[in-house]
Amino acid sequence: MKLISVIIPTFNRVDLLKNAINSVLTQTYSNIEIIVIDDNSNDNTESLIKNLNDNRINYIKNKENLKAPLCRNIGINISRGEFIAFLDDDDIWYHNKLEEQIKLFDNSNVGLVYCVTDLFFENYNLTYSTKPQKRGNIFNDILVNNYIGATPSVVVRKEALKSLKIKKNEYFDTSFEARQDYDLWIRICKRWDVDFVSKSLLKQNYRKNLVRISSDLNNHINAHKKINNKYKNDIILNLSDHQIKERLINQDLFLAAQAIKISNIKLARKHYLNALKRKKTLKLLLFYLSSILGAKFMIKLRSYKK
Repeated sequence: MKLISVIIPTFNRVDLLKNAINSVLTQTYSNIEIIVIDDNSNDNTESLIKNLNDNRINYIKNKENLKAPLCRNIGINISRGEFIAFLDDDDIWYHNKLEEQIKLFDNSNVGLVYCVTDLFFENYNLTYSTKPQKRGNIFNDILVNNYIGATPSVVVRKEALKSLKIKKNEYFDTSFEARQDYDLWIRICKRWDVDFVSKSLLKQNYRKNLVRISSDLNNHINAHKKINNKYKNDIILNLSDHQIKERLINQDLFLAAQAIKISNIKLARKHYLNALKRKKTLKLLLFYLSSILGAKFMIKLRSYKK
């Protein structure tokens, strides 16, 4: 049974962290280590870990706040597992997540396995699930859109990470202000196949924090510019004109979705209109017209469509 290292960055979320850790400790796949990287919290996080009193938990507390991507890099560097998984402190894995995903690594060409994610919007009490679509060699596809999703959905072969680190001890590119996960997936997909489990294996929670999300939105815009520049040659060499257009549409749809979350209807409509100008479809027109009704309606629409 291969060892899986589970990396959980956390900052001042002790109540949520307890549920996240318990969702790992109760996995049907038992050969795990949990690496909690406390990003200089000032709550009772350390006491929680002591009270759990489980020798599978390795607790590290940063002397200063370093942010989640750097915390994940720290976790990778001290991990002992042959496989690496990531969990955010406010998300929850279902009990069979690791067991279902580890099976697919029997194929030695597979460097990453992702899964269906249940996205729960707490403020609206609404949930919709992602639909994995791409497996195998998906390098061109991942350039078009982040079909893999966020870090809590994946398990990664450590060998894959070691083969593409940017510099000593760095895997997630900390020069990015956002979308570090997408950048890493692109690099993995360039060298490795990926696979997915077509079952819901985690619940990812979205909570309303207007100040943080507003800041994140600007960071996402800047990150898209950096990704466009970083992979410019790969995009030109590998993608057709149609795929390049789809890529730009997907960027606008992503930014529109972020704007909807903070009820910035004007910005959301701007990005939906950009997408619609590039490709006139009924689906894009519906998103553009519906965006004025706000976040709750858009989430309901996506929930219905899923």
